[in-house]
Amino acid sequence: MTDSRDNKQAIISGALELFSKKGFDGTSTAEICERAGVTKPTMYHYFGSKEGLLDDILLIHYKSFLDNLSMAATLPEDIPLTFFRLAKVYFDNALRDEPFFRFRAGLTLRNGEDTAYISSKKYIEQEGKIITDFFYTASQHIGNIRGKETLCTISFIGTINATISAYLQTGDEALVSDDTIYRLRQQFLYGIYS
Repeated sequence: MTDSRDNKQAIISGALELFSKKGFDGTSTAEICERAGVTKPTMYHYFGSKEGLLDDILLIHYKSFLDNLSMAATLPEDIPLTFFRLAKVYFDNALRDEPFFRFRAGLTLRNGEDTAYISSKKYIEQEGKIITDFFYTASQHIGNIRGKETLCTISFIGTINATISAYLQTGDEALVSDDTIYRLRQQFLYGIYS
């Protein structure tokens, strides 16, 4: 007999894999159940709906990611170290949980009234706040970024996500190495210190 935790985890894993490839709207409940090897009543028993499943996926995966991001931002006065630590969280998360990275990256490019965006908006905003708060503290030490914290956040997240996406497309592990993070940090810091 299959353990109920195994069924629940199979549904979550299968749905995330499908969402990362086809999007939330492009994935049917039948596909999720088929991937997980469960019936629709089983899925509805655990999550109530496809939207309930999405909420659980976002909570589980975003919580860990945001907790790690918050911890990495605890030394904002050491700008080079904090930049490296924040970038490392993104890289490590993408390597450890590629389907979530792909799904999360797609969500950040959406807006409007679709279910996936509405459900993820609070997490996207929390992510942005962590990074913006870092740049706000950094601006107290580097005057030329004062008033540009939001632009720095957009640039930071965009650069990191583009680098990870390049790795996922090419498989070039050098793109997600500590050396790459160091080079990105140097390039970024050159821009804000000059």
